[in-house]
Amino acid sequence: MTFETFHEELDAIQARILTMAEHSMGMLTDGMQCLNSVDDELANDVMDRKIRLSELHEEIEDRIMHIFVLYHPVAADLRRVVCYTVMNYSLYRVGRAGKGLAKNVVTVKTGTQRVPMDNLIVMADMVVAMLEDVINAFRTSTVIDPVSLGRRDDQVDAMQSGILRECLTYMMEDPRTIPGGIECITVSRHLERCGDHACIMAEKVNFMVEGTRVEIR
Repeated sequence: MTFETFHEELDAIQARILTMAEHSMGMLTDGMQCLNSVDDELANDVMDRKIRLSELHEEIEDRIMHIFVLYHPVAADLRRVVCYTVMNYSLYRVGRAGKGLAKNVVTVKTGTQRVPMDNLIVMADMVVAMLEDVINAFRTSTVIDPVSLGRRDDQVDAMQSGILRECLTYMMEDPRTIPGGIECITVSRHLERCGDHACIMAEKVNFMVEGTRVEIR
């Protein structure tokens, strides 16, 4: 078990995390697409991808534990492994959020009056952009500007509050919109949490790259 072997294993884990990132982001974006288009076939496909998501999550977790047991990483290598652990968890939650969006298609198709989803789509685009920037920073070992990302997360939080108020207004004016309104609020919560996970991952990427801690949210 040489030093070179250790770093080859670290590189291999990073590659698997990037594979998981692509899978998770696909679940999130397709989950939003099938909700907007009320596409139950795509929704079922997204939900089925949860199996692969769990497989990747567990594989990465096992490989990280293997690293700890065999190599006892320290200093910069330890920061790298800690970052991998956080990325693995947060990307798993992002993929689960995508599954949650897909499940909501069933409720939307019940024939009840739908509430407008324009702001929800804008919010989703903002969250996806945040996640893509963080994943790219992880891929290239570069630093994310914490102030800029924090402001974007504030905008996402503000949009969630606005969507909540909008949905409540529709639901009070027309009871037929209540099921759709509840689902819209649930989706906004999923997206808000994905924004939080973008910040959590960015904190650990910055720690991995620079060795200093920063709190974005």
